[in-house]
Amino acid sequence: MDLLFTADGRNTAVLIDPGPLHDQDRARHLRLTHARADLLTGLPSGGSGAKAGPVAGTVRFPAWRILAGEAVLEPRFS
Repeated sequence: MDLLFTADGRNTAVLIDPGPLHDQDRARHLRLTHARADLLTGLPSGGSGAKAGPVAGTVRFPAWRILAGEAVLEPRFS
């Protein structure tokens, strides 16, 4: 997890996805990334920037979108 924040009473974990390595299967990389995100849901959280309580959802952001400076409208919870 790269970031954890609380909004509307829900803790959300953010994963920044750098993408697959040059010789890595892209579909497998995406499946593993989503599986890792699923493992975070329900885990206890609390600390800097987040309230104490379970992780309610996860959001995956491709690193290239962050570097491109694209605006993110609404996170989709998994």
